[in-house]
Amino acid sequence: MREVDEDGFAIRPNKSEQKRQLAAIQELVISLIGVPERVQRQLGLDDQMVEGLKQAGNMKASSARKRLVKHLTKLMSKLDTQPIADYFAQEGLRQQQANQAFHALEKWRDQMLEAGDEVLQEFLERYSHADRQQLRQMVRSAQKERETGKPAGAGKKLFRLLREIAESE
Repeated sequence: MREVDEDGFAIRPNKSEQKRQLAAIQELVISLIGVPERVQRQLGLDDQMVEGLKQAGNMKASSARKRLVKHLTKLMSKLDTQPIADYFAQEGLRQQQANQAFHALEKWRDQMLEAGDEVLQEFLERYSHADRQQLRQMVRSAQKERETGKPAGAGKKLFRLLREIAESE
């Protein structure tokens, strides 16, 4: 029997909300296409979904792929999508943290090239296991390179060294 409100009108789901939910599920399906199969299985996807995602990943952008994605969206709408959404939220957070670390190292490098020994000393206090002599030599080479207008080979080497030091902590 249908549910009715106090005026006697049938209560039905909001069509716009249903479309938004399906669009969100479709975005999850599209995002899952690039995820490794073992992760898809860890997220609780059945064999049919995993195989469909694999097929969609092998297809070029076409109407057939769109149909397959819509079919997978319909299948996924019957599943609990919260673990999948949580997975992508966690991945986004990891990527954001990696970007922040990358930008922090760029900032260290740029400050070392500008200010020299003062910033180098701060870096060495933060990363006590770093080789002072090697860092100082790299900074001097990058500064010399910058002054002469040569390509940034020494600056890139300095950045790689800073990244190695930060990752070994």
